[in-house]
Amino acid sequence: MKLKISHISKQSGVPASTIRYYVREELLPSPEKINKKMSHYDEACIERLKVIQYLQETRYFPLYLIKNILRRMDDGLSLQEAETLENAVFSPVNSGQKNLVDRNILLAETGLTEADLKQAEKVGIMIPFASEGGKSLYNEDDIRLGRDVLKRIVDYGLSLKELAFYVDLGKTIMEKEMDLRRKIVSDKTVKENVQITVELSTAGDFLREYIMRRLFKQQVQDNIQKSLNKQKTGDSSRRKDNKQQEE
Repeated sequence: MKLKISHISKQSGVPASTIRYYVREELLPSPEKINKKMSHYDEACIERLKVIQYLQETRYFPLYLIKNILRRMDDGLSLQEAETLENAVFSPVNSGQKNLVDRNILLAETGLTEADLKQAEKVGIMIPFASEGGKSLYNEDDIRLGRDVLKRIVDYGLSLKELAFYVDLGKTIMEKEMDLRRKIVSDKTVKENVQITVELSTAGDFLREYIMRRLFKQQVQDNIQKSLNKQKTGDSSRRKDNKQQEE
């Protein structure tokens, strides 16, 4: 059934101006234009608005996350499944994600210049946490990356292009992980797919961190051992030379 925006507003409790804003932000489908002054909205918008209100007022989700959840519901997931998937895989909700900052604040917090940030995003080493209204938004991880990693690289006199290998190798790892996931979920139902995806995401996060941490530890240990061996060899050579000189 098609309804006027006044009816949608009355039944959902959402102001007409907010409904129009949601349409512009693509949280609601565009209405059917009847004439220049009148449009008809699908009755399903009422339930969709209730979902938006629930996610905003109860879960405190920002609009860009709500858009993701609604899109997955359109693909056939229930609200609970879509919310679980969003939390576990795409953008876990915690206190650090509630206060996203814009580009100017990111630059001020990290000490990066606009040119530095543009280069980091071009290389792919800085990936904005979200985009809303055509603007990039950044979270605490982005700020930490910019301040503690990228700014240090710049201060060392290196180009951020030097970090491109992280992106290249990261994409290769992602491709391999997606191949593995497809093999596992190929004959599963949508609900099973969601559950497995959540489990694999958690396992993948741990595995990537574990492998990199252990590889780094091994490499540092090998470097230290080589340095010690080299020092012992040098000390042995010096003692031999000294002994020969004494003779």
